[in-house]
Amino acid sequence: MNGNNNNYYNNPLRRDLSLSKHVEVLNYRVHVACTPNNTHIVMSDERGQPIKNGCWTGGSCSFKGVNRSGYEAGYQCAVRAFERIKQLAQEVPGARFEFLFKGFGQGRDAVFKALMTSEGDDVRPFVNRVTDNTPIKIGGTRAKKTRRL
Repeated sequence: MNGNNNNYYNNPLRRDLSLSKHVEVLNYRVHVACTPNNTHIVMSDERGQPIKNGCWTGGSCSFKGVNRSGYEAGYQCAVRAFERIKQLAQEVPGARFEFLFKGFGQGRDAVFKALMTSEGDDVRPFVNRVTDNTPIKIGGTRAKKTRRL
């Protein structure tokens, strides 16, 4: 190492400096499924089991009908999920979160923007990873005939 060890300890990307050696790190997953009609956010533990009070949709955030698929519905789901993440981070000192995005909808952009703006300032220190799990069809079966009116 060179003489400047100060950068090693002040690196914001270095994880677990604030955690003691005796604190067990629990990795939670935040599944964000975005469809053209709705946005679903489900929090689960390490084994994939949903946690209590950890599920939000556009409909549960008081958006009905076509509005469930909108940007604002996805943003409100994200804000409510962030409140639960803050609560879990206080209850469990070693809590870390992984965001798994799936699908292409307006809610996908809304959740990501909420995480990057001031709404996500308190949540970002607990996020380990952001992953895209969207299935992409390569080849596969022939597409359905297009509908013409």
